[in-house]
Amino acid sequence: MKGLRAVSTLALGAMLFLSGCGGEVTSTDSSNSGNEEKKKSIHLRASSGVSDKHFWDRGFFQPLVDRVTEETAGDVTFDKFTAGELVALGTEYDALTSGQIDVALTFMAPYDPQRFPYTEVVMLPLLESDSHIAATAMSNMMKSDREVKDGKTYYQLEFGDKKLVAFANPPTEPYVISTTKHTFESVNDFNKQIRMRTASRVHEILAANLGITSLSMPITEAYDGLSRNALDGLFYNIPDWKAMGLDELVKHTIVGANLGHFVGHTVMTQEKWDSFPQETQDIFRTAAEEIIFDGANLTKSEREENEKSNKEKGGEITHLDDLNPEVSKHLEKAMVDTWMDWIESLEGQGLAGKEMAKLWRDMLVDAGAKLPEEIMSLN
Repeated sequence: MKGLRAVSTLALGAMLFLSGCGGEVTSTDSSNSGNEEKKKSIHLRASSGVSDKHFWDRGFFQPLVDRVTEETAGDVTFDKFTAGELVALGTEYDALTSGQIDVALTFMAPYDPQRFPYTEVVMLPLLESDSHIAATAMSNMMKSDREVKDGKTYYQLEFGDKKLVAFANPPTEPYVISTTKHTFESVNDFNKQIRMRTASRVHEILAANLGITSLSMPITEAYDGLSRNALDGLFYNIPDWKAMGLDELVKHTIVGANLGHFVGHTVMTQEKWDSFPQETQDIFRTAAEEIIFDGANLTKSEREENEKSNKEKGGEITHLDDLNPEVSKHLEKAMVDTWMDWIESLEGQGLAGKEMAKLWRDMLVDAGAKLPEEIMSLN
């Protein structure tokens, strides 16, 4: 009896341990014509740093989870956490590699340029583009076989070499410059006293070229910064204003200058990915590569709604063409200089800044975007 109790205790302990682990894989027996077959179930812990109101969740994360679960007939299920309740936005890499989570839905490579130096290229400023164009360009770049450095592609350098499997999330609509009080009626109005929230090193370079101060932080901290007057403005995309509560704080915005797109990724480790059956991998990949366009179209469709909400709360939106011509020229020059400075910065670190910039440029142009002539003439 003592031995039996000991075995039971060990079995119970093992069951309790497994029930607390993410990425649980279990087997269930099913009989087919008298023969028993073992069928694996996959349970994944997935974390998102944005709320369920964000277009990433509504237009990509939840549809992806639902589709994978449905098409695997429930063999793959998810515990999805949102709003950083499990893992804070921007800290997903460590949570993923430590095994705290199985899927990072908001893997923010542009927040980590030391480890992921190339993905922030998507934040370089353009002339004309939208989320659907950027989604097409990003999808093509993820699959491109064009060499960037040392015989390797963009995907290999950013993800494959780090033993990660990644799928691009829908890009945002163009980033714009917005402030709570300040207006830019002359070039002198761009000064170091104006503190702008930036999302990446690219926007830090842009802020310097404009002559204003950059404060880099996750977007989840921007509302608090603006509310406490610790920030005077931010670079961000219009369709996300309401989801982040920014439509009531932003009072002056310049449109017509596309200050880049933001692209996060849905990522898991190569080890976790390799544990899936081939059929499951195919379902996940196909779903992610198709739903990205649904999410891009969703955020594109919500721009007008957010502009209207902002105007109803006292916001003012001004087109680049309606600004003082000197201000317009100042913005346009800063945009071109940002490309050149970013390239020079990466090249100075021994990285392929110019090749990466040309790759993104070509993906954008093929998808229908327009870029400054100085960028088009890069060779």
